[in-house]
Amino acid sequence: MMLFSLSVFVLVAVLVLAVIAIAPAFWGSPWHPLRRQSIKKILEFSELKAGENFFELGSGDGRVSLSAVQDFGAKATGFEIDPIKVWLARWLARRANVSESAQFFRKNFFETDCSDADVVYLYLTHQAMDRLLPELKKQLKPSARIVCYRFCFRGQAPDKINADNNLFLYRMGKGNAMNAYS
Repeated sequence: MMLFSLSVFVLVAVLVLAVIAIAPAFWGSPWHPLRRQSIKKILEFSELKAGENFFELGSGDGRVSLSAVQDFGAKATGFEIDPIKVWLARWLARRANVSESAQFFRKNFFETDCSDADVVYLYLTHQAMDRLLPELKKQLKPSARIVCYRFCFRGQAPDKINADNNLFLYRMGKGNAMNAYS
């Protein structure tokens, strides 16, 4: 009987962890932790400067936002729907002593106001990005930049591309009008 109870507990625990790991994919993109070297390339490509506001939509454990603060002197805000990843990101920020400059919120990024962002970082699927783009165009200031990893905005011409690292940079520019492909 004891062995049966232990087996049921382990099975339930595994199922709960599987749901936690897989469920966020239905809201935007599955979680893929990045290597430090990739994060540095992304942030350099974004032209991030000290003091700028860096927004990460779908921030996972916050690695990119934490690097934006620690290595580039930016202020970072991460939005993540998974409460465990938000807790982990906040814990990592406290551990790195940057929780004043790197803040993480449990929030659906489709409901996020990005009007204060200088740089928005996205590692999302095409479907999530297509849904997000109209709101970003309305919200972002003309000087804002969007940097996308692996997936670009369909039908939009990036201002800068790093094909080796699958990076795409969009500048909001004139009245938040991004150039569409003809």
